[in-house]
Amino acid sequence: MRSLVQVVGLQTFHVTSGPMPTSHIHPEVELNLVLSGGARYATVSGTLDLPPGRLAAFWGGYPHRLVSEHDVDFLWATIPLADLTGTPALRGPLDRLLQGEFLYGTAEEGPHDAFLMARWDTDLRPGPRPDVAELCLLEMHARLARLARGQRPARTAGESEARAAERMLAVVARRYTEDLTVDGIAADAGVHPTYAALAFKQTLGMPVWQYVTRLRVAHARRLLSVTGWGVDRVAHESGFQTRSSFYRAFRDALGRTPTEYRRQPDSML
Repeated sequence: MRSLVQVVGLQTFHVTSGPMPTSHIHPEVELNLVLSGGARYATVSGTLDLPPGRLAAFWGGYPHRLVSEHDVDFLWATIPLADLTGTPALRGPLDRLLQGEFLYGTAEEGPHDAFLMARWDTDLRPGPRPDVAELCLLEMHARLARLARGQRPARTAGESEARAAERMLAVVARRYTEDLTVDGIAADAGVHPTYAALAFKQTLGMPVWQYVTRLRVAHARRLLSVTGWGVDRVAHESGFQTRSSFYRAFRDALGRTPTEYRRQPDSML
């Protein structure tokens, strides 16, 4: 019932895909460009429709899945977090993406985006030369910056901090329903606990535990939507140790109780 955890890396694809059987999580920024039809995604923020010909960017570290009832023809790219940090022009876009927002291009930009992503798809496979991959990354940086041009600056992390945070994200994504501690996450990621907390917050803009809680609430939302389990079991299966902590986190995130949410769910995760 839980989300599939993946580490995709820097990749591009031209694919035709139908609905995904389960949501997935990956520690990369994802770019989608629907070429025909329309795509519908279930995300932690609810259901989002992507029209053809408009580039969409989002952070893959939150559960998401394609739920369109028909096959969708689209270009797809993933960019590791560590390849995006440290660039001043990306402070605005990353701040918004890591908070769970989708960024969109315009329909007028669609033909150029299709050309650009098709070129990345050609250049990045199979086994691209390092200089070619670097050129693609520079173009990806520029495209993301333009998506959120003029947004407020946000703090950004250096490469070493991003690498540490990325390792921690992988641990959290694999184990967020377990009984975790920040020290345990840091140990599994091979990062000193004090540095781990700083690196994570510098990179994602939130403490480790806030991110863990967000993933747990997203998991609980899905279980409440697709199972008939009692609230206590949903809480336990989602990683909450007590009923009170589950209710508090759920209400803080959604403004309603798990029971109220079950009567009127708003996500298909």
